[in-house]
Amino acid sequence: MISQRDRGELARFYTVTDPKKHQKGYTVYKVTARIISRKNPEDVQEITVWKRYSDFRKLHQNLWQLHKNACGQSELFPPFAKAKVFGRFDDSVIEERRQCSEDLLQFSANIPALYNSQHIQDFFKVFYGDRWREVLALLPPPAPPHPPLLSISPLP
Repeated sequence: MISQRDRGELARFYTVTDPKKHQKGYTVYKVTARIISRKNPEDVQEITVWKRYSDFRKLHQNLWQLHKNACGQSELFPPFAKAKVFGRFDDSVIEERRQCSEDLLQFSANIPALYNSQHIQDFFKVFYGDRWREVLALLPPPAPPHPPLLSISPLP
């Protein structure tokens, strides 16, 4: 029996945006997944995570292997940007990586074996673990405390 997911009752849309240079010397990308019910389009789930190029490269390798095993060579798998030591902060390299990452996710959105995979689920988990300092560095600084709107002085 085919599950609801496999029958295409959910539409998946991915964006990879807002590349930012992290203080530790690598680029992070904002990844947003929007999952929409085809039966009830108002039913939308949105997940946002920040990922590095190396996270996308690992996902590409895992999905490529899964796709090869599930689909054979009947479909072309999207290529991925090559790793570079020099020039990795050039705008053209950052844009190529962003576009390849988005293409990979969009490709996976159409293949149940990929979008139902543990690899995709793990990719979108908010994992802090030993990387909590890195995650905190990406967050905006906390807003200063507001003064109380009403102060009560003691009665004489």
